[in-house]
Amino acid sequence: MDTLPKEFDAIVLGTGLKEGIVSALMSVHGRKVLHIDRNDFYGGDCASLKLSQLYSFFGEDPSSIPKEFGKDSEWSIDLIPKFILSSGDLFYMLRHVDCLHYLEFGRVAGAFVYNNGVIHRVPATTKQALDSKLMGLFEKKRMANLFEYVTSFEENPSATSNLSSQGKTPATATCNEYFDAYKLSDSTKEFIGHAMALELDDEYLHKPALETFRRIDLYTQSLSRFGQSPFIYPLYGLGDLPQAFSRVAAVWGGIYMLNTPVTEILYGSDGKVRGIRFGDHEVSAPLIVGDPSYFPDLVVSKGRVGRAICILKGPIPECDQQSDVEKDGAGNRIVQTAHQVILPASQIQRKSDIYVSTQGYNHRTTPRNCVLGYVSGLVYGSKSDNRDELKAGFDILKKAGISKTFYKEYDLLEPKKEAQGKNIFISKSYDATSHFESTVADAIDMYQRITGEILDLTTVVKRQAPTVEDA
Repeated sequence: MDTLPKEFDAIVLGTGLKEGIVSALMSVHGRKVLHIDRNDFYGGDCASLKLSQLYSFFGEDPSSIPKEFGKDSEWSIDLIPKFILSSGDLFYMLRHVDCLHYLEFGRVAGAFVYNNGVIHRVPATTKQALDSKLMGLFEKKRMANLFEYVTSFEENPSATSNLSSQGKTPATATCNEYFDAYKLSDSTKEFIGHAMALELDDEYLHKPALETFRRIDLYTQSLSRFGQSPFIYPLYGLGDLPQAFSRVAAVWGGIYMLNTPVTEILYGSDGKVRGIRFGDHEVSAPLIVGDPSYFPDLVVSKGRVGRAICILKGPIPECDQQSDVEKDGAGNRIVQTAHQVILPASQIQRKSDIYVSTQGYNHRTTPRNCVLGYVSGLVYGSKSDNRDELKAGFDILKKAGISKTFYKEYDLLEPKKEAQGKNIFISKSYDATSHFESTVADAIDMYQRITGEILDLTTVVKRQAPTVEDA
């Protein structure tokens, strides 16, 4: 500890995914970073826990774990249930800082949508689209015409659509206007907006279509990358993601300290942050990055999200049955455990969607005889436990057989405006969505506000890392 430098370009508090991304970006782009976490493990809210740790996290006695749940070492349980779009910003962020080699990924078996009480697979191939019962043949043709324009527009902004004769473009016309121009039904609008564009609610219908079109294009690009579904997921859980970014930052000279509670945030006479104190030590930096838990007076709640972690007896039957058939070396069918189901708000009489996901032994996160199931969504009640609002999601998991449920609600916290004026950059809480696009967008926004630099994720940082002699 006596050799710890006293001055840094930035101090990062918390080792969650967003903080890890910002720390890695600043390190590979030449900043001197000190990264601290009060916990004795990496990941914060994005950590992956062993089963005994999960019981303790929810205030339950690990000695009560049933024997049929297997060995503790066979479990890797995410606190935040999310998949990775294979052509999304998180994948390109991992590539940009050159840390893909720290991770192994597996495909998610399929993406599904809940419609009229039935779970339908989101088509990943032409054959699946033709076989899908989500819409009729003529409706599929109309949707295909819209998608042809969306793809063309991304490559050629002067491409023509059914609204071009009115002088409208995706920057000026709403999604509803485009959907109506292509004579799409309400159920098709819902499918496109929620199952493909991954919108949380229906507000997008009344906004310019440009951003939603980009989301659709991203989804289709991700679908074409590996097939089956647009999503991938790390072997052994999401907890390896923040650790991978931490390793990169350390290679580039970042200093990491776990199990280190911060006792005081230090400010200068101008009201701006100047450093921190932990134990008997004081270090200085002109700015601090951190998760909301480190700055309770500088964040405000914008809502609440409920998240359930369930131990299941198997996968969701409808999802497994609709997944592609894969066989092991002995010719036996492999049971698919990784799926995502989106329940659009209008289908379940809610203000916003519910997200259901499962994963298990296919990605080495559970013993063979168990599957992890997750339910997440915004909750609006004033009770301390509003899980009844997510009943539609639980009902889907019940089909797989729920052996144990853990449930918790989290405030959706955002930084107050005055935080940046103090040179404090606070990440937003993780939302209810089933993917990481908004997570990475927040991290990129923080980095660009901190540095004033525009980040180009199409590049890969390959310069020589510091050596011992350089230190």
